[in-house]
Amino acid sequence: MDRDVLAPVAYLAVEFPAGRVTGEGFALVHDLVAPGVIAVLDLEFIAKEADGSVHKVRLDDIDHGADVDITQWQGAYSGLLDQDDVDTVAAAMRSGGLTGIIVYENVWAAPMLAAMDANGARLVGSGSIDVDDLIQSLNDTSPA
Repeated sequence: MDRDVLAPVAYLAVEFPAGRVTGEGFALVHDLVAPGVIAVLDLEFIAKEADGSVHKVRLDDIDHGADVDITQWQGAYSGLLDQDDVDTVAAAMRSGGLTGIIVYENVWAAPMLAAMDANGARLVGSGSIDVDDLIQSLNDTSPA
């Protein structure tokens, strides 16, 4: 694999309203990391208190089930998330919630991008579709 090519980088923010993290989601992320489908660049958690204040939570301090192996995510810090990103996610959170923000590289795309680059093609855009927009579009095009 050609690691001179950076594949698209994205993030997901998942809120755990009860403030407790379970291992099922982490196991599925690991299942994508192990074969090189994605690479986790950053994993941070933020909490929103009842008064609306927000603060980062250290990975070691997260309330989690025994099925979560926190040690495999130690060191997943890229510095890509800035205060504006945290504020945007925090605005969508409920008071008392805990949100995990994972920044990941779509490593699967690197070989494809390298091959296209070798032939003179170049990536000119990347993005994602908002889930609510996708659902609305699907509903709008569904037969009545």
